[in-house]
Amino acid sequence: MPVFENTNAHGLLSGGKNRDNVNKNQPIMQRSLMTLPSLNRFLIGARIKFIPVSVHAANITSIKLNKEIPPKQPVPELKNTIKRYLKSLEPLLCDKEYCESEKIVKEFEKGVGAELHRKLLERYESTENWMNEWFLHAAYLGYRIPLIVHSSPGTVGPLQKFSCPDEVFIFGGKLIAAVCEYDSMIKSGKMKQEMAGKDPLDMQPYAMILGTYRRPDIPLDCQLHTDTSDHIIVIHNNHIFKLNIFDESGKNRTALSEGQLAASLKDIAGRSAIAGTPIGILTGNDRDTWAKDYKKLEACGSNRKILEDIENAMFVLCLDKAMGKDISREKNYESFRAVQSLTGVTCETNAGNRWHDKAVQFIVSYDGFVGMTYEHSPCEGVPIAVLHDHVLKYIANKKDDKCDQPKEFPKAQLLKFYLPEGIEKSISAATSTVEEISKDIDMECFTFENFGTEMIKKNKMSPDSFIQMAMQLAYYRIHGKPPAHYESAGLRRFRNSRTECIRSTSVESVQFAQTVISGNTSKLQKKEAMMKAINAHKKLAGEAATGQGVDRHLFGLKTIATKEGSTLPQIFTDVGYKRSTHFTLTSSQVPYKTASFMCYGPVTPDGYGCCYNPRPQDIRVACSSFNACKETCTKKFAEALQQSFCDMIELATEC
Repeated sequence: MPVFENTNAHGLLSGGKNRDNVNKNQPIMQRSLMTLPSLNRFLIGARIKFIPVSVHAANITSIKLNKEIPPKQPVPELKNTIKRYLKSLEPLLCDKEYCESEKIVKEFEKGVGAELHRKLLERYESTENWMNEWFLHAAYLGYRIPLIVHSSPGTVGPLQKFSCPDEVFIFGGKLIAAVCEYDSMIKSGKMKQEMAGKDPLDMQPYAMILGTYRRPDIPLDCQLHTDTSDHIIVIHNNHIFKLNIFDESGKNRTALSEGQLAASLKDIAGRSAIAGTPIGILTGNDRDTWAKDYKKLEACGSNRKILEDIENAMFVLCLDKAMGKDISREKNYESFRAVQSLTGVTCETNAGNRWHDKAVQFIVSYDGFVGMTYEHSPCEGVPIAVLHDHVLKYIANKKDDKCDQPKEFPKAQLLKFYLPEGIEKSISAATSTVEEISKDIDMECFTFENFGTEMIKKNKMSPDSFIQMAMQLAYYRIHGKPPAHYESAGLRRFRNSRTECIRSTSVESVQFAQTVISGNTSKLQKKEAMMKAINAHKKLAGEAATGQGVDRHLFGLKTIATKEGSTLPQIFTDVGYKRSTHFTLTSSQVPYKTASFMCYGPVTPDGYGCCYNPRPQDIRVACSSFNACKETCTKKFAEALQQSFCDMIELATEC
């Protein structure tokens, strides 16, 4: 999801911890990112967040991928943030509300805001990244509602054709081999540094994908990372297996052959034909409840060792049941599979076949679904998309290779939890939670095939700004008012940075929507309004991507005020702040080269989520809202968005 981010600051309270794996020649290095338990709560939009009063964290990976170190994330000038903030309020407030907000904001700028800004600049000087850790804790590790839908995104890949179960295991063996190849590329440090023009991008997020784990705790979860792992976790029919994926016979760390891996997966499936106890569904519950159940589970028998095996794994492979057509609720393939990627749907299908604390879970279903779900705290979506594309490309290049399954292959270890008293009740409660979320999330995913980025660029428009303004038009058509619109902007130009918010709603975007809907304007006037809106968005996006956005700066100022225990400045309780941070439309571009897309839920109960993958000839889009909200309708939004695409390209080409 696009909502918030990850950090590094002062007040050290963490360290390295070495553990030996079964292979004594290859120690596992696991480091934990922890914090002091003293926290303050605060409200962003509709979500309760937690802010650490005094924190410091060590880097939790020893892998260094930056050939050229990006600069530090800047702190914008206060006067510029205030100016941009007020401009973003104009389309969302009436004249009376705006005048009152303007007065409050100006008083803040001249008074307490200036002092908070000075302290933020001091923090900038004393830390590698002034906001990274604050956001990691507030937006992720302190996030207490269930991860599924609300925080952890899913990925839907192209449908595969499996004629028999053996083909599933062969595909799975190649998938594991592909991830091992990717892991080797990361660990070797040979990955080419990406650039934004002449600016080097921070590559460290790629080091945080594999081997990362989020351990539940109260009031703050703990982020763990294993630099080197020799095994993965395979979950089939709710049974959990530990599979060593490297050949231990030699001194070199050599991955097992695809045939050996396929044979191991087939053996796993044979040993777990009858459904097991869905322990994994506990990870889909709210974080406080799961943390309590985790403590009970950990204290029983040899469960601590099992949990360590899961924590230290490179990733999780979920071998899912085939999903019957009658369960799809008349949704198209992409929409139904989006829910499977996010939640597993029901406990009787695949909701128990997950372990949501693990950063990476690949999903392969007997009926051809291939996807992912990922825990959001380590990184944003782009590195995950790169890994997903790498796997699919590797498998496509191997489609004609024979994959003989040898008689000798490593057998996976069944990780059988001891079940403490009362855990069945906990599983039942978690099942109710997960299934309720699955019923509530309403996905409408589609592939818009009329045109893609080539046509948009041909007409001298930014594809991202074009799509963002299409969303604005779609929302306005349905609701007759502009949304508080969040778009995620990557900050990888700066080290250890995550995202900034692009406030896509502008005076120009509202004028564009009103002009298009109006029957009294010419096509030329509509095109002029469209181009002004697109160019205004492009400017906002450029400012955000270069560290000159509004929301992260205000968040930093608010955090300092909260940390010091002083009265919260009025700017943060004003109607302008509340309305402009209650994001009724949350969006992000996550590009895949393959025919895939990412999906997630809205960040407000009355909002929409919209993730998109713009490709040269098509646009893949995942829209979401909650069934519980009677004011929103995902189907209407998806249809209005496609209509907006068509109307806008018509204006661009005919005028």
